[in-house]
Amino acid sequence: MAQEIKSLIHNPEEYHRKMQILYKSVTYDEHNVIKKVIGEAVSDTKCHTIRVLSVGSGNGTREDLSITLLSERFPEVFYTGVDPAEEELQQFNTFSVSKKAQKEWENVDLKFHNETIEDYIEKADKGEVAGKFHIIVALQSVYHFTDPVTTIKQLYDMLEDGGVLVNLMQSGDIGKLAMEIGKHYYDPKNWFIDAEWVEEKMRERIPDAKITTVIQPQTCKINACFDEQSSEGNDLLDFITQIPNFRKTIPKEIKDEIMESLNNKKRIDPNGDIFINWDAGYLLIRKEEKKLH
Repeated sequence: MAQEIKSLIHNPEEYHRKMQILYKSVTYDEHNVIKKVIGEAVSDTKCHTIRVLSVGSGNGTREDLSITLLSERFPEVFYTGVDPAEEELQQFNTFSVSKKAQKEWENVDLKFHNETIEDYIEKADKGEVAGKFHIIVALQSVYHFTDPVTTIKQLYDMLEDGGVLVNLMQSGDIGKLAMEIGKHYYDPKNWFIDAEWVEEKMRERIPDAKITTVIQPQTCKINACFDEQSSEGNDLLDFITQIPNFRKTIPKEIKDEIMESLNNKKRIDPNGDIFINWDAGYLLIRKEEKKLH
């Protein structure tokens, strides 16, 4: 039976610090994938004004290209960002002001809500905040939903007909590792799941939805993870496993099992550098338009 733990997300400052170490270690071309995903999401959208909800919007750096693409495509963009991390939203607001000062995003109306998505949905149900959107984006945030399957279904219900819900989650080897860790540990604020798990659940829960997946191949250099004396390696290992002080806080037999699994998934290049596949899965869930009879 899995044991409850407090994962890395309970310390937002450490979570974001260690996430930056991950970003330095991951190699990928996100630009072209986001262009492809956003293009697919709005391919059939012909409205003048587009309404977007971003779940776990963070400080705006990952939203930059998406908002820019939408602002170039639509005359008006209403963008709502929801995130429980107040400091991240403050940085996003500052970032948006600088973009407008540079004569960018001039047709984008941004609103920020410092709360969980569950709290936002409750307010939307009462009519207190906007409750219908053409695009809903959740970038690496599904793990932190109280009940991922229920919340994703609620977000799907908030889509306009023809709207798209875009979930970005870990996939491939790194996703499998998360599922393996989930056999030992659970945290109501951090689910150890991957894109494939969510896709399977959504096909069961929303059989009428059109669901497609775009896989973004990427790798993460993990040499330092196998050096117990490396502070950066230990920080990266904490983020990979989402377990604070991984090497010191979990029983040896479980630690050895997880490290063996990581070792079995590694790839070594001709230079001797060690990598793991860190594929990202963009799961697009489209709400079909109602046909008139």
